[in-house]
Amino acid sequence: MTEAPISPGICPHLGLANDPSLRRSNVSANHRCYAREPEADVNDTHQSRFCLTSGHTVCPFYKQPAPAALASDDEVEDEGWSSWRLVYVAVLIVAGLIIALVYGREIVRFMPTVPETTTTPPALLVALDADTPTPPVTPEPVQQAATPTHFATPTPVSGGRIVSLSPKAGEAGWWGSAETRGNHLGDSYLYAGYYQDQAFISAFQLDLSRVPRGAPIQSALLRLHGLSDDRFTAESGGAWSLSLLASDALPELRRADFQTLLNAPAAATLIPAVDAAELAVGQVNTWELDPSALAWLQQQVLDGITELVVRIIGPGGGEPTLFAWDTGSGPSSRAEAPELMISLGAPPNTPPPLPTREVIVATLTPTPENVMTVAANLLTATAVATRRGTYTPIPANIVTPTPTPENLATAQALALIQGQAPVVIHTPTPVNEATATANALYATAVALTTGTFTPMPTNAVIAQVITPTPQPENLATAAIIWQTATVQAQLLGTPTPLPFDIIVATTTPDIVMITATPRPKNAATATEVAAFATVVSLTTGTFTPVPASAVTPTPTPRATQVPLLVYQMPTPQHDATATPVRNQVPNALRGKILFYSDRPAPDVGVQTYLWALDPANGRLAYVTQPWVYEVAQANELRAQAPGGVFRLSVEPDAHRTLQVYTFDTQYGIKTQLSYFNGMTYDPSWAPSGDRIAFVSSDAGNDEIYVVGRDGNGLVRLTYNEWEWDKHPSWTPNGDRILFHSNREAGRRQLWIMNADGSGQQRFLTSSYNDHSPIWVK
Repeated sequence: MTEAPISPGICPHLGLANDPSLRRSNVSANHRCYAREPEADVNDTHQSRFCLTSGHTVCPFYKQPAPAALASDDEVEDEGWSSWRLVYVAVLIVAGLIIALVYGREIVRFMPTVPETTTTPPALLVALDADTPTPPVTPEPVQQAATPTHFATPTPVSGGRIVSLSPKAGEAGWWGSAETRGNHLGDSYLYAGYYQDQAFISAFQLDLSRVPRGAPIQSALLRLHGLSDDRFTAESGGAWSLSLLASDALPELRRADFQTLLNAPAAATLIPAVDAAELAVGQVNTWELDPSALAWLQQQVLDGITELVVRIIGPGGGEPTLFAWDTGSGPSSRAEAPELMISLGAPPNTPPPLPTREVIVATLTPTPENVMTVAANLLTATAVATRRGTYTPIPANIVTPTPTPENLATAQALALIQGQAPVVIHTPTPVNEATATANALYATAVALTTGTFTPMPTNAVIAQVITPTPQPENLATAAIIWQTATVQAQLLGTPTPLPFDIIVATTTPDIVMITATPRPKNAATATEVAAFATVVSLTTGTFTPVPASAVTPTPTPRATQVPLLVYQMPTPQHDATATPVRNQVPNALRGKILFYSDRPAPDVGVQTYLWALDPANGRLAYVTQPWVYEVAQANELRAQAPGGVFRLSVEPDAHRTLQVYTFDTQYGIKTQLSYFNGMTYDPSWAPSGDRIAFVSSDAGNDEIYVVGRDGNGLVRLTYNEWEWDKHPSWTPNGDRILFHSNREAGRRQLWIMNADGSGQQRFLTSSYNDHSPIWVK
């Protein structure tokens, strides 16, 4: 059987798994790409975008096919004979129709009935040997690209509406228990279950800011769409449960590891749990929030919480079984993102006020009554600092009451405690009509975006700001002021207390620089300092508490200075270089390789997980200052190339898929470099500034590519079955690329290859997870 003609709109390297010479005209799971070595599967999205269209020539894997061989004479004769037979049959049919029209219906009645034949399309042809009997052909159903499942939106109550929440790209993914750090946010799958002695859990984040505050939540329904059962065994049983997590229980989902996500307390658990019999690819699983979950969700919105995390946990042991739902993004997604449908009632005309932030009120330190008390307090503090260490830092929500409020928040808090009228800031009357119009437009914009302003209480009073009493320039002046106030109090009585709505203006900047208090060198100096403090406390009162934003520029003694590098081979040695400038890489790190690792760190008082490798001698050093990695990472995204300075960035495209862009700082021109269906990230400039290496998950797993600065010359460098390669970094001369991979060892290790992808080999072998390398230039 000869091969069916190839449509010019189909890639010539596309073929079936059992015969590369045949292909289907529609998307098929049996298709393979024979342009790759070895041949590989092709996902549905890639087939629809490249393989089955006339744009297959721009595919990253496309190769120019060899010239086709000319047909043999026998084949030409057969084709010619087939053509004449078709013409002959057509003439007979036309003649029969003419006779029927001429001689009437009777002739037609006696004509033999020709059975209708069904032509098998080329997509269903199967190549067979000449000696092989032809089996009956059962047409396979044509596989089409997956289309999103659309559900009917519930009808809202009168005056209400329906809000649909789904995670954004990069805010849904999975975690594995064997990976001590990191996650797989941005992946296509929400894995949950147990497989190869490893537990898997998933989570996604939803934005609650679209839910109007104060609108009653009538009902809520969560939907997940099954995507993969490749590692799923229904006979293994088990149950899959979903939990709602508060944002304060998991503040940063992107930084969470497996254990952090697993241990986060659940605010609400969705019932019932799903058993194995209810899971299948394409199956939609739904959970309706019960009254307790609805009440908790309602309170989260009222409290102004804008983020909600949903966690999925499956069987954590026993028989291996692993199921995956769709995240809604990524190369293997069917665009069926998790969806939380919330039915809301009519919102109030004015949103309720946000709750008052809870604070801890600490009492003022009492004024010492004499010099002996001051000295005793000083000695006690010194003894505690020497034996137990310095006191625990004051929490961020600690407030210390002062006789007179120094800001609006303090005045409002005191008014609330005393049962007084609310204190508000005076809003000045617009000077002209233009200002009034601008204020009205601003209020309208706020109402449309974040809701109307909180209404002003009817009994509110305007805060009054007064200037503070000038600080005495010396102790003598302070003593005179104190004596004068004493005489006035004896003759005229004590001054009238300031009203509760008075705020004393201060000129304290955001960052307060204070001088360090020198440590007394001997007992006589300590006694003098204590006596001075007692005099100050008796004349002007206790010292003003140090602001929370105060910084003390105390130089670190050289004897205790933490070195930049602590070498581990062959014996620990310190590289105590001078304090480096924080906007450039220290010279001690140039030519070295920075990377993160979970290997044990030396006891130097800091935990950075950052290491440096000297490629010249193989020595490892622990890096004590993590900011150097950030500076080196910024240099990877910046290139001085012919024509100006260029920067790299990773941003979502119109389809919310992360892509790599270049930005010309001289002309302000942004150019998109990658056009993959899978997310693209980890870009790195070559030292010459003419090429960029990056990572993309378009092939189904993370692979490394190289492309020219103008977006041409795209080349794929790595090919894996299930492993991934990430974080490329060029060598200083640009002839090789360093990266990390989980191939062979099953954990993250440093690898290196030539700039064309050849010579791939492990660069640093260790029993730890080493990742995210940067070769410092």
